[in-house]
This record gives sequence, C-alpha cells and structure tokens, in this order.
Amino acid sequence: MRKINPYIVITVILFELLLAVPGILLFVLPDNQVNSENRTMAEMPKLKLTQLDKFPHKFDRYVNDHFPFRSTFLHFTFLYSIKNNISPTPNVVIGKDDFLFCGAQERELYEGTIDFSEERMLEIVQELADRQERLLRDSIRFYVVIAPTTYEIYPEYLPDYMLRTEETATDRLCRMMAEKAPQVTCLYLKDKMLKHKKEGRLYLKNDNHWNYLGAEYAAEDILNLMAGDFPQLPTKIRQKFTLEPYIRHEGNLHDMLAVNMTLKQFAQDTQYHVHYVDSALYDVHEDFNRKYEPIPGFPYPWDYERRFTTNRSQQPKIVVIRDSFGGYLIPYLSPWFRESVFLFDNWEYRANDTIIQQEKPDIVLLMVYEPHLRKIRGK
Repeated sequence: MRKINPYIVITVILFELLLAVPGILLFVLPDNQVNSENRTMAEMPKLKLTQLDKFPHKFDRYVNDHFPFRSTFLHFTFLYSIKNNISPTPNVVIGKDDFLFCGAQERELYEGTIDFSEERMLEIVQELADRQERLLRDSIRFYVVIAPTTYEIYPEYLPDYMLRTEETATDRLCRMMAEKAPQVTCLYLKDKMLKHKKEGRLYLKNDNHWNYLGAEYAAEDILNLMAGDFPQLPTKIRQKFTLEPYIRHEGNLHDMLAVNMTLKQFAQDTQYHVHYVDSALYDVHEDFNRKYEPIPGFPYPWDYERRFTTNRSQQPKIVVIRDSFGGYLIPYLSPWFRESVFLFDNWEYRANDTIIQQEKPDIVLLMVYEPHLRKIRGK
C-alpha cells in the first residue's frame, strides 16, 4: 500500500480551511461595516423552493457586499490606487496637478466614442428650429448657449494617454446648426472661455463645474450676445461684482473618487462668494412663491423653479431653461432683468411651452452642458 505524504494531507486541509473560513466568518462575525458607497447594500436572500434559480445570484451579491473585512480591503486597495495615480472608479479621471475630470459621458465626448448619431443631431437641430419659430411668433427671442467641459478648457491637465478626437459631437452639432438652422442663435462658450483662461482658473479642480469666476465670464458673454437685440442690457459686468475667494471643502468628483473618505490632495479647492458692488443699485429679490410643481423624480425639487425680480421695470423679462451650470449664472444675470425665471427641468431641456405661455417673457435662454445635448427633447 502506497504511503500517504502527510505534507500533502496538511496542505489540502489548510487549503480547505482557507476556503471555508471566510464563509464561516460571514455568519459568525457581526456585520458592522459602514456603508459609505452611496447605494443600498445587498440583503441576505430568503431561500424559496419555488425560486431556487434566483438564489445563487442574489447570494453572490450578498457575499460580495458583506464578506469579512471588506471595508478594510477596499480602503487599502483605494489608497494603493491613489498613490499610483490610478482612479479606482471609471467615473473619475485623475489628471495632472491634482486635477480631476469626470469620466463617462465627458470622457466619451472628448475621445469621440459617445453615442450621438447624426440622425439624433438632426432631430435636435429641427427641434430647436421649431422652438425658434414658435417663440418668434410671440415676439420672444430665443438663444441657445452650450457650456464646455473641463476637458475642453484644461486639456493640459489630462493624463498623457488621453487624446482628443479630431471633431467632437459638440463640434459636429454646432456645424450642423450653422448649416441647417442658421436662424437659431447658438453660442458654444469654448472659445470664449479659452480666451479668459489667462485671467485665472475658471473651473473647479475637484468638481466638473466652472467656478464663479468662470461663470462671471460666461454671463458677460451671454449678455453681450443678447445686447444685439436688447441694447439696454450691459456688455461689461466685471466691474459690477467683487469675488471673495474661500476654501471649499467639497466637490462632486472628490466625493465619487473617495467614497466619503477625505483625500487632502483633492478635498479642498478655491471658490468665490459673489458680491454686488452697489447693493442699492442691484436690488434683486428672490420670490419663493413657486408657481409650478417640480418634475416627478427630480432629485432637487427646491431648485426646479427660482424666480427673481428687480425694480428695473424697463428691462426685459427672461426665462432660463438650465442645468447646474446655469445655476452659477443666477447672481450675474438676475440683476439685469425686471424678472428672471430659472427652470432646472431634470436635465430634459424641454420647450416648456405651457410655462412660457404663462410667463410671457421677452427672452428664452436654453443653457446646456455639452455632454447633455443628446437629451434635448420636444414639449
């Protein structure tokens, strides 16, 4: 009879124990792990004889979310990634000089891989042309303004492996607008923002939005555009405001990257408080009596409708259909209109015809962050 090698037996036993211990600990140790991932963790599935085919997948999800010392492993994996300048999530790109860039759509747009067909572009161009025609019948001027991504304004901070496509989807859409709907006034702010770069940093480093300095230049360019039709609007506003810098301890890209951990190199950035030079002259009042119900499911219902009035009765009235980039424009645009209504319509950028008919503005401004151009819909 062949003699069994005791070292092989010991090795097999230790290997089996190694496989079994995590499973044993999963049910023996209390589940005290802190959920810091901004999502609901999987729950232990109930074993039902009539649904046995679903149990393995649900149990696998539960184990992945609750295996022992999971938070510790994630913590060290995260720190290793950051130390080696590797982003642990595809939603954030770590650039040079601690600059963060939004992944997903923004990166796809820059690299030319975004799903934005010519047919969809034609639909959008036709939709905007139709809006222009309807609004002009009511003597309302219509403007489309596109906010560029950080990729377009600060490409020098991108990783060296990332290359811009020869022509982005935004470039193609703007070219199509000029060719097929030249009657629609469309301003892509990229060239304007690049021109202002030498005046100071215009975008946040740990967030994908422009800061209030960038928003000030954007607002001035928008007012310049409108002043051709409304000469009572100013073309220079920089001397009308002062910007007080402060350290901002937040940023959506930092939060996505760190998963509620604090990374000192990304946690702080410079933002600005906006002050009117002459508070008596720029007497702006926000009306908190909302006229419209927020869109169901919109995560920021308090921000759906914001309404401002001034004592400038001879100035035009404006309705701004916007996203979060348009929110930064509010302190710069609201002083120059007798009334201004800002609608954050759940990133749908609809015509909002019913609201426009009730408001009867002189101007409708559609403010779109460029990765979201594909979302423009009809009524």
